Amino acid sequence: MEKINFKEDELKSVNNDDAKTLGKLCQDLVDAEAEAENIKRLLQEKQAEVLEIKQVKIPEWMSDKNLSQLKLNDGSSITVDNFYGITIPPIKDPNKRAEAYQWLRDNNLGDIIKNEVSARFGRNEDGKAVEFSKLAAANGYEVQQTLSVASATLKATLKELHTKGAALPPQEIFKTFVGKQAKVVRKK
Repeated sequence: MEKINFKEDELKSVNNDDAKTLGKLCQDLVDAEAEAENIKRLLQEKQAEVLEIKQVKIPEWMSDKNLSQLKLNDGSSITVDNFYGITIPPIKDPNKRAEAYQWLRDNNLGDIIKNEVSARFGRNEDGKAVEFSKLAAANGYEVQQTLSVASATLKATLKELHTKGAALPPQEIFKTFVGKQAKVVRKK
């Protein structure tokens, strides 16, 4: 490691006023960071309140009144519809992820799985991807295979299964949510 030599006349001295200025800037930084954390916490609380009203309070109230839509005198409207959410386990949990893909295949939903092996393979092309991997490996090429399902496709599949009354993906594998959600459409 090379040693750095400073000449004393090149170094600026720090006086008391400079130290006070730096101290004030450091305190400003600490205060701004604390304020940003507080704003972040308040935002999270407000978002949770919005979800509670949107996904629980309004749907329950409308259900109690046997309503799915309500038009107001000002021209705006409130509707309550089904809401769907689903995710496949993350890459960091390969066993659960493999289980999820197997569940999709076992339930005739393998066509929504995209399979990529250094070239893109679309829906219903798992066989071609495996063949390509074998051919590449037999010829000395190292390949990496990536499976995925588009989130919008997975969500649409959950909605379709729920609407048909079919078996839903198991909670112990997939993270799913099926519920009601209110939507307010304001008059334009």
